[in-house]
Amino acid sequence: MSGGSGERDALPRTPLRARFADLAARVVSAVVLVLVVVLLLWWGEIPFTVGITLIAAGGLWEFYSTFSRHGYRPATWFSIAAGCSLPVVAYFLQRRENADLTLLLVTLALYLPVLFAWSLFGPHSKSPTTDITLSLGGVMLVGLCLAHFVLMLRFDEVSWTAPFAVIVMVWVYDAVAYFAGSAFGKHKMAPRISPGKSWEGTLAGTAGAFIAAYVLYLTLDRSWLTPAVSLELAAIASVFGPLGDLSESMVKRELGIKDMSSLIPGHGGIMDRFDSMFFTAVVSYHFLRFLVFRI
Repeated sequence: MSGGSGERDALPRTPLRARFADLAARVVSAVVLVLVVVLLLWWGEIPFTVGITLIAAGGLWEFYSTFSRHGYRPATWFSIAAGCSLPVVAYFLQRRENADLTLLLVTLALYLPVLFAWSLFGPHSKSPTTDITLSLGGVMLVGLCLAHFVLMLRFDEVSWTAPFAVIVMVWVYDAVAYFAGSAFGKHKMAPRISPGKSWEGTLAGTAGAFIAAYVLYLTLDRSWLTPAVSLELAAIASVFGPLGDLSESMVKRELGIKDMSSLIPGHGGIMDRFDSMFFTAVVSYHFLRFLVFRI
């Protein structure tokens, strides 16, 4: 699955050997992640849901532990449980004929009073409202957004095609944007938030996503994945992928850190790698639901 480093970690002006080692680690990690996601989708809906749930668990742990190290006190454990429950709920929802997402809202609605009860009767905090916001924000950003990949399984008889197409487009955008920005990026896109991100890389990544969309249209051969739909999904990935990337960069800039963790060589942590997926998954799902499949 991908995400999100995009150009954020564009290669610095370091010795050639160090740059090559960083690039090699990044490529190997990306290939392994691609293979894992493809295998999960190929194995079936349950393995894919389990994989998304584990990614959500790891991302939430990184998110909450990072803020905890900086003096905040989010409700870590039951917020991780709440966030991980959302992909599981999404699995059962996508197996139903109707498209009612009420059960997801019920899950969040039940989480809220427990969260406030934790703040009222749990460990003392100097800023309980901030901790509540962080706790809820993590569940929404990671658990709820990633659950939309599981919801996409409902869209086709070959259930893996919709999430696969979206994931590939984001991956290709990130890879092309990273290499193009590293090679010839000069005009900074958001220098205060992410100095490594350039307009040259962004444009190259967008072109890569559109090319990937057309290739997917030719190779997947699905009736719903028309040239227009594939290009519209590429446009969504090219807009909301970088937005997710920049949003996490803004958080890290405020905390004064480079990565959420060092779990994935060359990429940082799960949050660093998958941040481009969060908003893209949500927008892509609702685009497909209301404008393509009309359910």
